[in-house]
Amino acid sequence: MTRPAVVDAAASGTVRGGPDQRQSALLAEVAADARRVGGTVNLAAFENVLSGTARALLAGPLADRYLIGREHERGPGTTMLRAGLLSAGYPGVDGLERAAAAATQRMLGASWTDFRPLSGLHATTCTIALLTRPGDLVLSIAPADGGHFATRPLLEALGRRSAYLPWDAAAGTVDLTRLATARAADPAAMVFLDHGVPLAPLPVRALRTVMGGETVLVYDASHTLGLIAGGAFQDPLGEGCDIIQGNTHKSFPGAHKGVIAFADAETGRRFSDRLGESMVSSQATGATLANYVTALEMDVHAPAYVARMLDNQAALAEALGEAGFRLHRLAGARTASRSHVLVVDGHGRQAGYELAAALVRSGLLLNARPVAGKVRLRLGVQEITRRGMRRPEMWRIADLMAEVAVSAGRGGAVRETTTARVRALAEEFGRVHFAFDGVEAVS
Repeated sequence: MTRPAVVDAAASGTVRGGPDQRQSALLAEVAADARRVGGTVNLAAFENVLSGTARALLAGPLADRYLIGREHERGPGTTMLRAGLLSAGYPGVDGLERAAAAATQRMLGASWTDFRPLSGLHATTCTIALLTRPGDLVLSIAPADGGHFATRPLLEALGRRSAYLPWDAAAGTVDLTRLATARAADPAAMVFLDHGVPLAPLPVRALRTVMGGETVLVYDASHTLGLIAGGAFQDPLGEGCDIIQGNTHKSFPGAHKGVIAFADAETGRRFSDRLGESMVSSQATGATLANYVTALEMDVHAPAYVARMLDNQAALAEALGEAGFRLHRLAGARTASRSHVLVVDGHGRQAGYELAAALVRSGLLLNARPVAGKVRLRLGVQEITRRGMRRPEMWRIADLMAEVAVSAGRGGAVRETTTARVRALAEEFGRVHFAFDGVEAVS
């Protein structure tokens, strides 16, 4: 029996359809957001910019495909069999992963790394879930002292006991004397150092001495991963931590994902085996590939990138002081910061969320958060450094920030001339440096 010929436009792939008026309006609004971001100077301490090479992989054809397991599990060839599932393999990706893992281990002084966590918080979830047991005590940093707001709720959701590290707010660090007393009363299974305002290194060696060898010591390097990779700030694994973990998009200029690195290779291998069995299936292939590229870029450029970051931070701190801003300093500190992050009390009567909002409206992106009992501005120089800015631009930024603060102090709106100057500065430095995007953009 001959079937009648039926023209089915959908089946033949010829259907074309555009968005309706409401959908078009939504897409137009998103496009407007993107254009606006292109005219801003990003001083937010929690963001960075991808290189063009990494961004191409973020949204390339492989981003639509699963990447299952670790490269040593997949084996050679264009197919792989894992957990009873046969799927396509990608030998080129496996080689890139091997190179990225080796580079990251060199930079962090690690023996094992895993790029599969989907975010910094997912890395935290995996670390706590797989390395502690229900009922264990985990110590972390209180949000009021710079800790992550989600750590305690996460611990409670996982059935772990949560307590905050004794803290010296003035010095911005752990109170080791009080910690020793607390440990004697109730030893912790894990110390989780989740500091979001890293103005100075944490006393890792002393923490290891106080806690002993049985406690798992985890350093969340979400903010400082790039600095550590460049040999600056501190060496958590070399100083006694078991694990470095965190997200990969702050001072480390990768995609929005996470990474976990181990001092001991066998511990890391066992962790990765369990991670693949229980905590990760699809690992967001595009972002993973972008981070592999970023790791190779940092292996080449991290020392120079970090040196420029720290130089820019020092210049911006000086410029902000001369422009009338009050910088927050830790007790006894000779400088405002030893990292890429600065904390600002305010300018005149302008401070806190109100001042931060005015700066954001001007196109100077940053944020504010409670620090040592007061809402203060938190800013970082990692993205503006990667866009090629140097000391002269730090003075331009300080002048622009002062203009905004003065206007806000007088009760006026941000001046159009100020936003135009911010936009001009952003457009002048639109290219990514310290990357593989071309000879002209790598230094």
